[in-house]
Amino acid sequence: MTLQICATVSPPADVDGERALVERAKYDSQAFGQLYRRYYPVVAGYVYRRVGDRHATEDLVAEVFLTALRYLPRYRHRGVPVRAWFYRIASNTVNRWARRQSRNPLWKSNGDALAGTPAQSDPAPDGRAERARRALLSLSPKYQTVLALHYLERMTVDEVARALGCRAGTVKSRLSRGREALREKLQQRR
Repeated sequence: MTLQICATVSPPADVDGERALVERAKYDSQAFGQLYRRYYPVVAGYVYRRVGDRHATEDLVAEVFLTALRYLPRYRHRGVPVRAWFYRIASNTVNRWARRQSRNPLWKSNGDALAGTPAQSDPAPDGRAERARRALLSLSPKYQTVLALHYLERMTVDEVARALGCRAGTVKSRLSRGREALREKLQQRR
């Protein structure tokens, strides 16, 4: 499947139907295929907005779904949409990728650490949007994650907390500190 990045549109929140689909997917590959088709655009859009590179996004999204498939038998419904589980897996995958990139001397020598370069097939990014993306990617992964989920994915503080498995107060604190750190990064880049 080719990378399809679109505006994040959350699948309908039919919690009971979704729960039944997840339970079927534990033993039925076609049911997992339905989950994949339903959540691929959401996960791919989120990952792309975090890393800004189509090729890295393709690799990371594949890793997200392989991880989901691997851990699906352990998945337990806790009253939270499965979308939150996919966001958690995607956030952890992107954060691991970011840590690996920050330790890679070749990556650092090719420009800003963690900034990446949009692939040739990507449309030319707007200057302000590109600066903001690079500044976001230079933040600590814990701030990147909450800022991306809240502002880019338009999740509420409670939804972010459920997706990350932490308290709403922790999310609010990280949002506040992350916004301040992002503001400082953007002012430095002027």
